[in-house]
This record gives sequence, C-alpha cells and structure tokens, in this order.
Amino acid sequence: MKKLFLIPILALFVVSASAQQEALYTHYMFNTLEMNPAYAGSRGCMSFVALHRSQWAGFDGAPTTQSFGMNSPILNGKLGVGLNYNGDRIGPIRSSMFSLAGAYIAKLNENTTMSLGINGGFQSVNANLSDLNLYEVNDASFLGNAASKLTPNFGAGIYLQNQKWYFGLSSPRILETKFLSAQDNGLELLQSKRHYYATAGAILPMTKQVMFKPSVLMKTVPGAPVQLDATAMFVFNDKFWTGVSSRSGDALGALIGFNFNENLQVGYAYDWSYAFGQHAGRSGSHEVVLRYELTYKQVAKIKSPRYF
Repeated sequence: MKKLFLIPILALFVVSASAQQEALYTHYMFNTLEMNPAYAGSRGCMSFVALHRSQWAGFDGAPTTQSFGMNSPILNGKLGVGLNYNGDRIGPIRSSMFSLAGAYIAKLNENTTMSLGINGGFQSVNANLSDLNLYEVNDASFLGNAASKLTPNFGAGIYLQNQKWYFGLSSPRILETKFLSAQDNGLELLQSKRHYYATAGAILPMTKQVMFKPSVLMKTVPGAPVQLDATAMFVFNDKFWTGVSSRSGDALGALIGFNFNENLQVGYAYDWSYAFGQHAGRSGSHEVVLRYELTYKQVAKIKSPRYF
C-alpha cells in the first residue's frame, strides 16, 4: 500500500521519535516562557508575546507553529505568573499545548535575581489521516482520525539574571506520553520525550550606540544528539537590532527587528536549512514575533530598556 505524501510525513515522525520533537524557534530569546516557567515575571512588567513560524516553506505538510504567551510579576516582584499556548501542525498531525506557570523570585544581591518556577497544563494531539492524498482513495485505515488524546503535563526550571546576563535550566514537560498509534498499519506515529533546555545570554556595550547581544539555547532529549542554537545580535540605539544565528545540524539564519517604543517590539527571522541536500534551496523558514508590554512605573525606572 503506497501512500502519496504519507512517506515524507512519516519521515518527520521518525525524526520526532528519535530526535527533537518540540517546536523550533529562531526567536527563542523572546519565547523563553514556553521553555522555562521560571522566566515568569522576570521582565518586571506585564509582557505579551505572539509568534508565528512557517518552517521548510515549499514542502507540502511542512510544520507551522503559532505561540502566544503572557507573564507578569505580582506581589511587588516576589512572584511571577504566566500562561502560554502553542499550536503546531505537521502534515495531518495537529497538537495544542496550554500551560500556566508560577515562579518565586529571590534577590541574590542588589543586581541579580534567581527564580524557581513550575508549570502545569495539558496537550492535545489529533491525527486527521483523511487529509492525506492516497493512491488507494478508499483505504479505510486512512479515512478518519488515527487517534486523538488529551494529556496533562508539568515542568520546572531555574532562571538567573541581572541587567548584563541571564542563565536558565529547565524541563517544561516532564511526563512522557504516547499520543498516537496506528498499530493496525504497524506504525507508531508519535510519542513525546522529555526535553531539557539550557539558555544563556548577555548584553555587552561596544560603543554608546551599539550593544552586542549573544545568546545560546541548548536542547537535549534522550536518544538524540544535543542541539545548539547560537545567535549573535547587534542592538543600535536601543531601537533596531540585526544578527545571525546557527542551529547545529540544521540551519543558518538572519534576524532583524525594531523597537517602536519601550512597549512594542517586532522581529523577523529567516532560516535556511542545509540539512535537506538537493532540496535545501526551497527549505527556508519564516518567523515573525511581536511583543507588547505594559510597564509598571515603579519598575520602569530601574529596568528600562529590558534586554532579556
């Protein structure tokens, strides 16, 4: 039974089964809450982030991701709260994740804070196999949904920061769950694996007008190579930024963005994947991020601009 379009989709599942499963982000430095609940409240204001990613443009069934997050300090900055939503689609597979986060924020000294965070929520996954284009149109095994499932999960993290640098360790979804299986066809489509994240970054002044902002994200999951994202950005007059990024074994990228004011930021990134061999020329990924913040007056004087 040969299925047109099923083979590349299953190839993605094989990658998911043995490698990184969770959504990729070039703007990971904007989307930290999704990876680390301890980030909640760390910006000293109510912060909203929306992100859209179209990955591997030009391939049918390629991944698309939408993400929305909000976080804020409460109780005079002693605690942080946040919520995050992620919607991901790869071919006929659709998944949604929603979580609530809470963090305890402690001052280590006058300039440095340490946050301990936990999060809890749920994930739903659905495989609509009727979306596939088949050679055998009336194959009953592919006329409906293979399965759908709603599962709870939780995570934890630690986050340290001051005005010059940050560092975090986290595992946002600790439980491992088998979501979808199609045993009648001899296939196991998707099983989540526990991911571990390490993030770090700094802001380094070069001149009065130019700041250098390096950052790294390390992701690891049992049974797969460690993946490292490294980004080098330059911030000009606290208004405009541009830079380059690299994802080990996968892609090179470029970023550009603008601060309209201290409350509103927008950014765009393009990734070029070199992991597709002869198809690399049409495997670019597009990503747009928007951040809006409601500044608390008593905090703005202490921490503005907010680089992390």
